[in-house]
Amino acid sequence: MEQTNELNAETAVSQTQAVELSGAEPVTVEQSTAEPVSQPKGKKAKEVLKKYFTATRIAYMAIFTAISYAVGLLDFSLLPGTPVDFLKLDFSNVFVLIGGFALGPTAGAIIAVLKELLHAITVGHTGFVGELANIIMVLPYMLIPALIYKKHKGIKTVIWTVAVGCLAQCIVCMPVNYFLTFPAFSSAFGGTWKGGQELFVKVWYWALLFNFIKTLCVSAVVFILYKPLSNLIKLTAAKFEKRKQPS
Repeated sequence: MEQTNELNAETAVSQTQAVELSGAEPVTVEQSTAEPVSQPKGKKAKEVLKKYFTATRIAYMAIFTAISYAVGLLDFSLLPGTPVDFLKLDFSNVFVLIGGFALGPTAGAIIAVLKELLHAITVGHTGFVGELANIIMVLPYMLIPALIYKKHKGIKTVIWTVAVGCLAQCIVCMPVNYFLTFPAFSSAFGGTWKGGQELFVKVWYWALLFNFIKTLCVSAVVFILYKPLSNLIKLTAAKFEKRKQPS
């Protein structure tokens, strides 16, 4: 037994000496365990963007943007003869909201921004300030329903979430009108920035009434078009979900 132990000890010593002579470190269990290679963040982000911005989704976004822009050109004064007769009503946000339902909140936001960019480039006269104000006001109106609708489908969801969106837009419109809309229109028509803010302080209730009626009108059209377009929305959502599934 003693000889056997001595032989084992000599063998272990000789193996250790051989490893030291070769310059290699002894292989341990921890070293031999391969760690999973983490995917670079940049590559992962590209894959997410590629999966989201499919050809189908981009085509739908382009269609909704074009329709929204074209409809936005057909604007008119909602409260003529009042201090806010320069505020125009149009139904372009109908298709921004429907685009948010059909394609998701991110796509809806992109549609809202693109149609305002087109408007600023082609017929805008406030140096993009008016269009920026429209973007800020429409985002809560669109994002709240679109985000909730993503998880809970159905006409009931559309009704109560759009109502919440209307309330959100009416709240947001107050600071936006004071800091952007009224000063921008005042400057565009020969006035001053401060003069526009002073005008808003005097007629803020008219501005609030305008936005309240505007959101009600836009929402009414959304409710009318929701049912005929529900099949399109479901078909679009089904396509996107199918594309997400691994083949």
